[in-house]
Amino acid sequence: MPIYEYRCQRCQAVVSRFAAIHDIPTEAECDRCDGVASRIVSRPSVHLSARSKGARMDPKYDKMVDRAMSNTRAADPDRLINRRGDISKGRPD
Repeated sequence: MPIYEYRCQRCQAVVSRFAAIHDIPTEAECDRCDGVASRIVSRPSVHLSARSKGARMDPKYDKMVDRAMSNTRAADPDRLINRRGDISKGRPD
Protein backbone atom coordinates (compact mmCIF):
# COMPACT_ATOMS: atom_id res chain seq x y z
CA MET A 1 0.00 0.00 0.00
CA PRO A 2 1.40 3.40 -0.93
CA ILE A 3 1.88 6.19 1.57
CA TYR A 4 0.25 9.51 0.71
CA GLU A 5 1.15 12.82 2.32
CA TYR A 6 -1.16 15.68 3.23
CA ARG A 7 -0.44 19.25 4.43
CA CYS A 8 -2.74 20.84 6.97
CA GLN A 9 -4.21 24.14 5.81
CA ARG A 10 -4.31 25.51 9.35
CA CYS A 11 -0.97 24.53 10.98
CA GLN A 12 1.03 23.49 7.85
CA ALA A 13 1.96 20.09 9.40
CA VAL A 14 2.54 17.19 7.03
CA VAL A 15 0.65 13.97 7.81
CA SER A 16 1.05 10.57 6.16
CA ARG A 17 -1.67 8.04 5.41
CA PHE A 18 -1.74 4.53 3.93
CA ALA A 19 -4.35 4.09 1.21
CA ALA A 20 -5.15 1.70 -1.59
CA ILE A 21 -4.31 2.94 -5.07
CA HIS A 22 -7.94 2.75 -6.22
CA ASP A 23 -9.25 4.60 -3.13
CA ILE A 24 -7.04 7.67 -2.61
CA PRO A 25 -8.66 10.28 -0.36
CA THR A 26 -8.13 13.89 -1.50
CA GLU A 27 -8.30 15.23 2.06
CA ALA A 28 -7.33 13.92 5.49
CA GLU A 29 -7.65 15.04 9.09
CA CYS A 30 -4.60 16.66 10.69
CA ASP A 31 -3.11 14.81 13.67
CA ARG A 32 -2.10 18.04 15.47
CA CYS A 33 -5.02 20.42 15.18
CA ASP A 34 -7.80 18.28 13.61
CA GLY A 35 -7.87 20.65 10.64
CA VAL A 36 -8.34 19.72 7.00
CA ALA A 37 -5.21 18.53 5.22
CA SER A 38 -4.95 18.54 1.42
CA ARG A 39 -2.98 15.99 -0.54
CA ILE A 40 0.50 17.11 -1.67
CA VAL A 41 2.95 15.66 -4.17
CA SER A 42 5.96 14.22 -2.39
CA ARG A 43 9.14 12.53 -3.54
CA PRO A 44 8.88 8.81 -4.23
CA SER A 45 11.07 6.47 -2.22
CA VAL A 46 12.43 3.09 -3.31
CA HIS A 47 14.19 0.64 -1.00
CA LEU A 48 16.45 -1.82 -2.78
CA SER A 49 17.52 -5.18 -1.43
CA ALA A 50 21.21 -5.99 -0.95
CA ARG A 51 21.05 -8.33 -3.94
CA SER A 52 19.73 -5.67 -6.30
CA LYS A 53 22.30 -3.16 -4.99
CA GLY A 54 25.08 -5.63 -5.78
CA ALA A 55 23.71 -6.22 -9.27
CA ARG A 56 23.82 -2.49 -10.00
CA MET A 57 27.49 -2.09 -9.04
CA ASP A 58 30.21 -1.45 -11.54
CA PRO A 59 31.69 -4.74 -12.90
CA LYS A 60 35.17 -3.34 -12.21
CA TYR A 61 34.32 -3.39 -8.50
CA ASP A 62 34.36 -7.22 -8.43
CA LYS A 63 37.83 -7.25 -9.96
CA MET A 64 39.09 -4.73 -7.40
CA VAL A 65 37.70 -6.83 -4.54
CA ASP A 66 39.23 -10.03 -5.94
CA ARG A 67 42.59 -8.32 -6.34
CA ALA A 68 42.48 -6.97 -2.78
CA MET A 69 41.45 -10.34 -1.34
CA SER A 70 44.25 -12.18 -3.13
CA ASN A 71 46.79 -10.04 -1.23
CA THR A 72 45.53 -11.11 2.21
CA ARG A 73 46.54 -14.07 4.35
CA ALA A 74 42.94 -15.26 4.46
CA ALA A 75 43.06 -15.92 0.71
CA ASP A 76 45.70 -18.66 1.12
CA PRO A 77 43.89 -22.02 0.81
CA ASP A 78 46.62 -23.82 2.83
CA ARG A 79 46.62 -21.37 5.74
CA LEU A 80 44.83 -23.72 8.12
CA ILE A 81 47.06 -26.67 7.21
CA ASN A 82 50.20 -24.61 7.72
CA ARG A 83 48.94 -23.32 11.06
CA ARG A 84 48.21 -26.81 12.30
CA GLY A 85 51.84 -27.89 12.16
CA ASP A 86 53.23 -31.41 11.83
CA ILE A 87 50.76 -33.87 13.39
CA SER A 88 53.22 -36.79 13.33
CA LYS A 89 55.20 -35.21 16.18
CA GLY A 90 52.15 -34.85 18.43
CA ARG A 91 51.02 -31.80 20.35
CA PRO A 92 53.59 -29.78 22.21
CA ASP A 93 52.11 -29.52 25.70
